[in-house]
Amino acid sequence: MSVANDFPSAKAEWELVDVELNEQWDNCPCGKEIKELCHIRNRLNQNRTHVGNVCINRFIGIETGNLFTGLKRIYHDIEANPNDDLMFHAYRLGYIYENEYKFLMQIKRKRSLSQKQTSWKIKINRRILNKTVVRR
Repeated sequence: MSVANDFPSAKAEWELVDVELNEQWDNCPCGKEIKELCHIRNRLNQNRTHVGNVCINRFIGIETGNLFTGLKRIYHDIEANPNDDLMFHAYRLGYIYENEYKFLMQIKRKRSLSQKQTSWKIKINRRILNKTVVRR
């Protein structure tokens, strides 16, 4: 699926474009069963595929463990705080606005939020989980 014929050049063509928690088992191209999918796109020919979180690290050297930890946290508790990696990922992909990113960064260590702050955080978390693009 790459343009280059040698592995070092080929792996440099790919970038992470999304992550997904899957309830059902899927297969990584390496054959391993996975539930944590890393969607990647080839920058040169626009081919897309997904790999597991272990293969993404081996393939393009991206550590996604914290990203999946943050995603699982808000998946299981919509009122939970996303971690820094997930907040940045959501902002980079356009799921949240800059002011929402700043808001999440400001409240990430707070234990007690107002009802309005909690409602806003829930709204943001839902957009992250649903991958709703609000800006490009």
